[in-house]
Amino acid sequence: MTAAMKERRPSPETAMAAGVVPPPEARRAPIWDRPVPGGGRAPLVWLLGVHGGAGASTLAHLLAPAADSYRRWPGVFDRESPFVVLVARETISGLTRAHDLLRQHHAGLAGPCEVLGLVTVAARPGRIPVEIRRYRDVVGSLAGQVWQVPWHEEWMLVEPDQLPVWSPADPVPNQRKRKTDALQEITSDIWELGSDIVAAAQDALDAPRPDASDPEE
Repeated sequence: MTAAMKERRPSPETAMAAGVVPPPEARRAPIWDRPVPGGGRAPLVWLLGVHGGAGASTLAHLLAPAADSYRRWPGVFDRESPFVVLVARETISGLTRAHDLLRQHHAGLAGPCEVLGLVTVAARPGRIPVEIRRYRDVVGSLAGQVWQVPWHEEWMLVEPDQLPVWSPADPVPNQRKRKTDALQEITSDIWELGSDIVAAAQDALDAPRPDASDPEE
């Protein structure tokens, strides 16, 4: 997985926004009209679950720099982060919902947010059906970056706050031959996901802003 993301400048997809057909209003996510309620911390990235059960709340517990936006686009009040990662289950309906919200975003109907990418969460153990993989590629073309989280059986057995927490300073997990307690240690896929998302946000923050490079603006 890589994390080459662009700043708030129009991406190639956004530049084609005139050709993106927005979803019907009923299939759009609302935008917060106040700061996102929650734990009182300012996250680097918001996780927007595109449907119930997508896995956004679980990932928000696992990733210290992230927080759940509760299925709404943040309105970016009080210096909130504008960075959003959509989260969807790997089902046709889940990916369709992600497609709806990406179309909403590219049509300019999602407020001042910047989408860094899409996380798809396995809906079952085993191989992903080819139809899901193909549709994920189609939806991912609007997301720019797509990350995949495999099935974790043990996550089904506990509350999210019982899961370990990844922080950017954490070392790379050791590749042990003996299976360890997945509820005590961050797995390599979560370490990579967190690292990639933070790198994507950092790339966006470091990218030159158009008004800073154009003396006429």
